[in-house]
Amino acid sequence: EVTIVDIGDADIVHTDTEKSHTNIEAGVRAILDAGALPVVLGGDHSVNIPCIRAFEGRGPIHILQIDAHLDFVDVRHGVRHGHGNPMRRAAEKDYVTGITALGIRNVSSTAKDGYDAARAMGDDILSVRQVRRLGTAEVVDRIPADARLYVTIDIDGFCPSIAPGTGTPSHGGFLYYEVLEILQAVARRHEIVGVDLVEVAPDYDHSGSTAILAAQVLLNFLGFIFHARTAQATAATG
Repeated sequence: EVTIVDIGDADIVHTDTEKSHTNIEAGVRAILDAGALPVVLGGDHSVNIPCIRAFEGRGPIHILQIDAHLDFVDVRHGVRHGHGNPMRRAAEKDYVTGITALGIRNVSSTAKDGYDAARAMGDDILSVRQVRRLGTAEVVDRIPADARLYVTIDIDGFCPSIAPGTGTPSHGGFLYYEVLEILQAVARRHEIVGVDLVEVAPDYDHSGSTAILAAQVLLNFLGFIFHARTAQATAATG
């Protein structure tokens, strides 16, 4: 039996990113302290920064990023904790053992120096076409076998033909089952320790289909995670 609890919204101070991030981190820490799986809905991708901070002192984690953009900017215009920075801030953490970034394509906020830094810091970067060429099994095989996995999903990782409701749409993205099969495979193979889904902007999609897509992805992923946990528990008890 799985119990899902909505702890509500973090207190977001729209003029103070750092205070907002502190409040998000406190919420995620409380979820982890309760022994539960944090599932965080953004918001822009900067909300990932406090989510990853909350895992400090809780053992090593590997990040699976599904995204159109690398989000590996160090500092731009004085900003270190914006939506272009989260994967750079994560890679700096000693408990983040690596990042697998899927769907990266087209013009990005991250310039060449960011890509070079990402690769130097252990980021495995695959475009949509590379993922399709490799196939689900080979892509998942690239993630370290014993990794505890935090999954961050930017809705712009999907093609805007099915997810137009986002701030930085990028054509040529994933379709629904491509992402779903990857999520199902990692749920079977890895302990999933946290999830965030970000960058859904309903006002940019009056059909509501982007929000429906996000909800379906999350609900199915949660089903995969807890089905795998139940199967593992059953096998362990014989």
